[in-house]
Amino acid sequence: MFPAVSPKKASERKIQLHKEAQAYKKTIDGQVNDLKSEAARIGTTAVIVGAALAGTYLIFSLFTSDSKKKKAVQIIDNPNLPVVVKKEKEQESWLVSSIKGYIMAFVMAIAKDKIMEALAILKENNDPKSTK
Repeated sequence: MFPAVSPKKASERKIQLHKEAQAYKKTIDGQVNDLKSEAARIGTTAVIVGAALAGTYLIFSLFTSDSKKKKAVQIIDNPNLPVVVKKEKEQESWLVSSIKGYIMAFVMAIAKDKIMEALAILKENNDPKSTK
């Protein structure tokens, strides 16, 4: 039924197959390590960009949020009418608003530079012409 194979040829074939399996395993391990390092690099870049954006958003919301402390509440009490609450915003000076504008422009410029830097790193890593 089955062809007869000499024990010598079977052991040689077994050794050859074992060597091929080891070569494939080394190749696969190398590719997995490359993928791990690439994922770590992309993850680090994403964390840096996310932190820059989150910091910009927090600073932006800090300077532009309308705090309830800044609103004056005026209650008009009249026995014939229901209670009316009128809220008025406190006017901020032109100096404070211009300083806020300059700070926002500065923070946005820093965030833009960080994002451009991260994109350049990603482009450099994905360039097929680059040698690793």
